[in-house]
Amino acid sequence: MKVTVTTRHISNKRKSEELKSYALEKSKRIERYLRSERDPSELRIILSSEKYRNRAEFIINNINLKAASTVETEDMHTSIDQAVDAIIKQLRKQTDKKITSKRRSALRPKNEMQDAQSYGDFPPTSYEDIRVHKLPPKPMSVEEASLQLKVSDANFVAFKNSENGEMNVVYINRRGQVILIEP
Repeated sequence: MKVTVTTRHISNKRKSEELKSYALEKSKRIERYLRSERDPSELRIILSSEKYRNRAEFIINNINLKAASTVETEDMHTSIDQAVDAIIKQLRKQTDKKITSKRRSALRPKNEMQDAQSYGDFPPTSYEDIRVHKLPPKPMSVEEASLQLKVSDANFVAFKNSENGEMNVVYINRRGQVILIEP
């Protein structure tokens, strides 16, 4: 991160250097929110003094984040501290916003996202858009269902088990094994 410190209207050279070093020390808290190794970022610090008004101005330019803060108080150290706090608050808010938006988009399954794109972010509005597959009316045994699965081109067969009367599913896994799912 490139840091530039500018002092204006501070006549005492020694005090000017002390304020620059203090501002640089406090700016290290900001670096945590900026990925300097990936994105080049620039921090400009402007310290100015006019009579009893001491102003600290922090400006951050980054590819992803931009923030600015100006604080004016009677003490320059207080101005620097408050400006750093304000910048950190802005950066935290921006980074949290990006993180939560990424997490929200990652939470949606890919199939759901594709369906949403194909329907224009709306689920099917009419009953005609939904395909309905009816189960056979008579109960089957597990052997009959596995035979039905091998004969059909479907990935699975849902059926009512004749032995216990519950709904079961038979499918073929990647290894070619027939798998039975019971509730």
